[in-house]
Amino acid sequence: MSLGTSDVLVTQPGSQTTGSYLEWSPILGGAVLSAAISTIMAAFGSAIGLSLVSADTARSTSMTALAVVGALWALWITVSACGAGGYLAGRMRKPLSASSSHERGVRDGAHGLVVWAVGALLVAFITSSSLMGAARTATSGVAAVASGASSLISQQADPLASALDGVMRSNGATPPTQGEREEASRILVRSLSNGSLEPSDREYIASRMATRMNIPQVEAEKRIDDAYARLNQAKETARQAAETARKTAVLIAFLTAAVLLVGAAAAYLAAMLGGQHRDEEIDLFTRR
Repeated sequence: MSLGTSDVLVTQPGSQTTGSYLEWSPILGGAVLSAAISTIMAAFGSAIGLSLVSADTARSTSMTALAVVGALWALWITVSACGAGGYLAGRMRKPLSASSSHERGVRDGAHGLVVWAVGALLVAFITSSSLMGAARTATSGVAAVASGASSLISQQADPLASALDGVMRSNGATPPTQGEREEASRILVRSLSNGSLEPSDREYIASRMATRMNIPQVEAEKRIDDAYARLNQAKETARQAAETARKTAVLIAFLTAAVLLVGAAAAYLAAMLGGQHRDEEIDLFTRR
């Protein structure tokens, strides 16, 4: 009796899997490790940053230096945390015995990417949680002190109120009424919005002030011109501050995205390295 030739599929042990290729135990472990390292290093960096700033600008580090140091520290935190979490996931993942070394490396790297994604969500949750209020306060303290150092020194009264005080200084004569002050305030605000002070409005305020305070018409007009010039300067300063804040926000957004992408690459490569050390059974703490 002869037997026909047929193809036989030989299945090696461990070559079949059920369910997803992702192993969530090492992924969650790596993500938790990544989030813990990020939180600890962020709090440590905040302590260093607070030691570099002061309300006295002469004793405080420049904002440029703080920005550079902060960006480098954020990059170091991201790379270290994502690298450690990715390495742990790659090292702890169970490989498929029938897969090639290239396929194992790709799957290890994919686990590292998932560690990076889950870790980012954990960090976002931690920083927004009331349980981390103290750490969040320490982190925001650097920016608060840095921006408050100059604002405390340069703090001044309301520009509009200061301008009206200069226009309506009575010099011992009958002071202007509250209604006259509010009327002049409305005229100046409208003129600032329009971009110019109408001659009729200027003459009207000057005549009222000259009569009320018993001063020459020319002096009243000069007061109004000086007040309007100061308000224009304050308006331009506010506009420049808003533009600087907008540019800073754009730069921070781009840098944040770049740092996160670097963190993803670090997690991927570290997971592949962890998988390689797992396959080669390398002990990092063994002296050779």
